[in-house]
Amino acid sequence: PRVCSVGDEQLRGIIVLDSYIHRHILEGLEGASRRGRPDIAHSFLLLAQGSRPRQEGWLKAYVHTRADEVIAVGQDHQPEQNYVAFLKDMSELVSGGSLAKGGMAIREGVSLEDLLEELSPDQVVALSPHGRCKDLRRALIHAKERHLAVLIGGFPEGDFRSPVYDLADVVVSLGDELLTVPDVTAQVLDSLP
Repeated sequence: PRVCSVGDEQLRGIIVLDSYIHRHILEGLEGASRRGRPDIAHSFLLLAQGSRPRQEGWLKAYVHTRADEVIAVGQDHQPEQNYVAFLKDMSELVSGGSLAKGGMAIREGVSLEDLLEELSPDQVVALSPHGRCKDLRRALIHAKERHLAVLIGGFPEGDFRSPVYDLADVVVSLGDELLTVPDVTAQVLDSLP
């Protein structure tokens, strides 16, 4: 059988770290196990940007990075289905500050607290296994009438490192175990009115 692999030519121009493609770079970096996972953002954006609430204009997606960068996702942006093409788009975004296709922009030096202050939501809902509230539908019942910010952790292990619990009005648990971002995103989308 022939083994297929992503060739160097396909990866040319990708500067966004991926833990599989760039594992030799990540070795030895502090917090390496929590770095290099753009696939998590990719799966989130595919679900969020393809959802009915986004199509109806009342869901807006943001990605906040560990380096206090905020990616504002344009209302019409459709992420590439192909992961390598997505990495190329993200590399263009990081190097140029914006992505013309669908209107994405990245801003540096914006803490999560700064972003929430800028968005000025009526309520901040965080999702965590440590939450007290267990009913996601109840927490999101007024999503169409009120301006809610829903925080989903996008890391492969551990807990939030930013002050999410201090910033949240409600912390909702979907269970005791860590769930994948696609699972959490799907549950959020399903729980919206």
